Formats: sequence, structure tokens, C-alpha cells
Amino acid sequence: MSDYRCASTSAIPWTVWAQSIVNGAVGDYLVARQNGLGIDMALYAEHRPLPMTREAFLQAYPRPTPKVCLLVHGLGCNEGSWSYRDSSGLERETSYGAELAADLGFTPLFVRYNTGLSIARNGQSLAALLTALLEVYPVPIEELVLIGHSMGGLVIRHACYVGTQHHHAWVQHVRKAFYLGSPHEGAPLAWLSDVAAQVLCAVPHPITRLIGDVFNVRSQGIKELRAAPRPHAHAHFDAPPHQTLPWISSVQHYLIYGTLASDPEHLVSLLLGDGLVVVPSIPPMSPKKSDLYPILPNQLACFPQTDHLQLACDPMVYQQIYQWCATHERSA
Repeated sequence: MSDYRCASTSAIPWTVWAQSIVNGAVGDYLVARQNGLGIDMALYAEHRPLPMTREAFLQAYPRPTPKVCLLVHGLGCNEGSWSYRDSSGLERETSYGAELAADLGFTPLFVRYNTGLSIARNGQSLAALLTALLEVYPVPIEELVLIGHSMGGLVIRHACYVGTQHHHAWVQHVRKAFYLGSPHEGAPLAWLSDVAAQVLCAVPHPITRLIGDVFNVRSQGIKELRAAPRPHAHAHFDAPPHQTLPWISSVQHYLIYGTLASDPEHLVSLLLGDGLVVVPSIPPMSPKKSDLYPILPNQLACFPQTDHLQLACDPMVYQQIYQWCATHERSA
């Protein structure tokens, strides 16, 4: 599977990174103004959108397998965020997708999308993309594994919700979903920036109101990170728990988190987590699935001294993903 190592994770040009960051910040504005900088959701191979045709897949992936892993990046990023880094921070031509191809025979597919749009809208687009994938993929898909980093995990959850609601055929092929640093309970820093904007706008002074208006120039995607995801884009952020986005019951869900400190119980870890997302409160000794998370304690892993971005490209994190995937291989 070595031909997949640089299929989608070779070094991304800085211009693409700039576009991805702009999309994360004001992507909804770009779409509303029909600006050409807005990114349309697509599978990407070697920095280019992959046409949804059988011929295009065979050209990009000469030996497609019936096992597919789909990787969905986080806010302000692109498929390059999955690339491992060397000691100087430069991208290396390998990733979780490439490793799963080499170790377990998966065909890795990488999504690029406008992270400034609402999570619900991106979830709908991902569900449609997976429907199209099932129709044009060169061989029948037997197993589909979804891996999302940060916001990407929430987009995956929403896509699964849409797919289940509309009885999409691809849903029955999803075996496992991995959420790496995904803010299922909201990201504290996103919430704090929202509070700051509201306070500044409320102060009866033109300068503070101006600063508050600047704070509010954030994409819908960023604003939605402040709370647990909702089934619909218009759902209120203070909605009760039963109105939060449901988890698809037919899939095994796995949560991976990081902490800045070496001790997950340290105050810094409890308050800041990986710098953006904190570890969720799941009873560590409970043998049953919690009401909020449909997982067992052994379906959650925490990596000390691992920041938010590092969760997408860390060899130790990959080893955990590999072990969970290989468990299915042995039991099959």
C-alpha cells in the first residue's frame, strides 16, 4: 500500500493553508458573497479535488480495497493536518491513513471542506459525499471507518445523523468512528470568546462596542464550537440535553483526547485540556455506557503532553487507533 503514502498527505502549499484558515474564520461570509475562495467539500488527492467517478478513483488509487477509512480535518485546516511532522515541524509523507493502509489494508480517503460553515451544513454535505462514494467506488465497500479531528468529529456525527434519518446505504457499512479532540460538550475557549463579545457589545461605549463587533466577526463554524452539537443549524445553543445531536447506535465510537500537562488530573489539564478541548466527564470505572456518551471506559484514551493539533499526527495516537481497529480484525 506504499503508493498511498503520498496520495493526499504530501506537503501542502502555504497558499492552500492560507485559504483553509480564511475559510475557518469567515467561510460562511465567503459563501454568502459567492467568493471563489470558499472551499467546496470534496475528497482530495495530491492537493486536487478527486472527481467522483470510477475512473478517477482508479487513477488515484490503483489498488482500492473494500476497507475504506475517511479522514475529516478540523477547523481552519485541510488534509495536510494529518501529515506527521519531523523535528523541525515540516510535513512528512505519511499519516494515519497511510499507516492504516500499510498495516490493515485500508484505502485512505481525505476530505477537504469549508470549516466556517455550520456543522449541520457540512454534515449534510458529508452524508451526500458518502452516498456518492458508495456509487462510484471501484469495488464494493465492506467496511467504512470514520476518523475526525476536532470539528471534523462533529461533522462526522452530523453526517451519521443525516444518513440514519434518510436511510442512506453507506451507514450500514460504518463500523467505527474515531473522534480526536472533538468538542462534544463544546470548547471552553470558544465559549469564552462568545461571552467576551457579548459583554463588550453590552457596554455603552462606542470603542468597546466596536471591539465587540470585531469579536463577533467569526464564522458560524467557530460559533457552534461553544456548545454541544445540535441536530439542526438553527437549534438554540442553550437547548436541553435531549435536543443535542444523537449518536448513531450501530457504530462503535472511540474518543481520544490530549492534555497540555503530564498529569491528566492537573488543574491545567482540567481547565485547558489540550489547549482547546477538555477531556469529557465520563465515569472511568463504570462498566456501562453513560447517558451522554454511548461508549465504555475502554473506548476513551487520553494522551498527556499532547496538544490539540498534535492529536491529528502523533505516532502514539495512531497506535491507539490501530489497536482499536485491529481488535475488530481479530474478532471478525
